[in-house]
Amino acid sequence: MRGKMTEELQERIAGAQMVLVGIGKEMEDPAAGLSEDPFYRKLMRRAEEEAEGENELLALQQYIRLHYLRRHADSDRRNAYQRLSGLLKDKNYFVVSLCTDDLIFSSGLETGRIVTPCGGFRALQCMETDQESRPLCRTDQEPLVVCEEVWNQVMDDLDRCEGEIDKVDFPVCAECCHLLAFNQIETPGYREEGYLSQWSKYKQWLQGTLNRELCVLELGAGMEYPMVIRFPFEKIVFFNQKASFFRVHSRLYQMTEELKGRGISVKADPVRFLLSGFESQG
Repeated sequence: MRGKMTEELQERIAGAQMVLVGIGKEMEDPAAGLSEDPFYRKLMRRAEEEAEGENELLALQQYIRLHYLRRHADSDRRNAYQRLSGLLKDKNYFVVSLCTDDLIFSSGLETGRIVTPCGGFRALQCMETDQESRPLCRTDQEPLVVCEEVWNQVMDDLDRCEGEIDKVDFPVCAECCHLLAFNQIETPGYREEGYLSQWSKYKQWLQGTLNRELCVLELGAGMEYPMVIRFPFEKIVFFNQKASFFRVHSRLYQMTEELKGRGISVKADPVRFLLSGFESQG
């Protein structure tokens, strides 16, 4: 493992029979430069002018964000994921990620060992819902459109549109003809079908960790959806006396009293941590 990762973490992972990794929002690419770039500012302004309602504006913003992420990839984050991939090489691992930027899928980590319950940019869905956020469209088509060629064409159109978003041919629902959005948790009528099969695989994998040498690594998971990573991970380590726990977060790095004997809390940005090590806090 390159960089200044502590010997203890490397030794714990090397000696573990299984490794569980949780990736929180601090690892997500914020696309910070988007609002400063004249091209994207124009796109966002035109999206606000052209959108027919909040749902359509949200979808347009998703396409713009994907374009920015693809054309202006955060090299530090990509390198951090590659470091993580190297750390987990040849291990029996599973990764739960709250990030929707999909950088993890270009990291070298096995797709079959990753679950992203908040969705991402790998499928499209219709946003038409009733008052209880249930999908309205009922067709013979699949609830999710999984065809990378579709949004790759949108990315190419955005390259050539010169900031005029009305020149872009966006995909629409086959039934209601409304603009399709990406299958992400913020999308109205979020279709959980996008991750449930992997979630079942994760839960099955998790059953095999009982009484096994388990190393748990939590990277940047704060209080966003704490019932997905933060609290369950604490519970897993609490009940498995053979487990060790590394919690990395810039602010919410504190370890619970019950786990302090077997856990290490790390006050650090998770990207910087993976690239250059960390300062132990306990």
